[in-house]
Amino acid sequence: MVKHIPNSLTLLNLFSGCCGIVACMQQEYTLVPIFLSISLLADFLDGFAARALNVKSELGGQLDSLADMVTFGVLPGIMLFNIIQAKTNFITTIAASSPINLLEQPLALVGFVYTLFACLRLAKFNLDTRQTENFIGLNTPSGALFILGFYMQFFSDWSLQSNWDFTIYAKIAAIIIPFVLAFLMIAEFPMFSLKGNPFSWKQNKFRLMLILSVIPQILLLKWLGLSTIILTYIIFAFIQNVNKNKN
Repeated sequence: MVKHIPNSLTLLNLFSGCCGIVACMQQEYTLVPIFLSISLLADFLDGFAARALNVKSELGGQLDSLADMVTFGVLPGIMLFNIIQAKTNFITTIAASSPINLLEQPLALVGFVYTLFACLRLAKFNLDTRQTENFIGLNTPSGALFILGFYMQFFSDWSLQSNWDFTIYAKIAAIIIPFVLAFLMIAEFPMFSLKGNPFSWKQNKFRLMLILSVIPQILLLKWLGLSTIILTYIIFAFIQNVNKNKN
């Protein structure tokens, strides 16, 4: 039974991601961060359990990518889709009283650009032997967290407005975001992970600065803080790469 623990955690990640998709479809936006948090925890623990129990397998690696595709690929795409098509027609800015109509709001499908490139990112990751400790390009859980912060901030503000008066700027941002994240996910851009020697300041200074910046950003920016944390992560990774090149 021990050898099945990591794969069971991976399947928990997948199941929770599916629940998140259902929550999005039913507009239960407050449940989305709960399900995504469960998936993130399960995604971390499955690899940790596989290493600790010494039961790493090729099957586990394939399952992990397939589960991540649903949770950190499809679910964020649906989040962006929901933002772009939310109530106000993007082109005419006239409130839509009828159910969601894909032909009426084709721009909402732009959100799935993120999903397509998340799939490409995960396929590349499976074949790339360089990404054992750090990443090449933005990892999909980070991309999903960025979108979650934007999604929750958008719908939190929306729930406080009796007339559902969305700003055009948020929708424009939701159209641009998937293209930016798509580029970062497949870019040949080294990015540090949270792994490494915990006793080395030189190796961990950017990790520690990132961790110390989390609470202030959440307190000041609330849900949007999740997005700025990922932005901070990208900036620190860029600075670290510049320093390495100089040295």
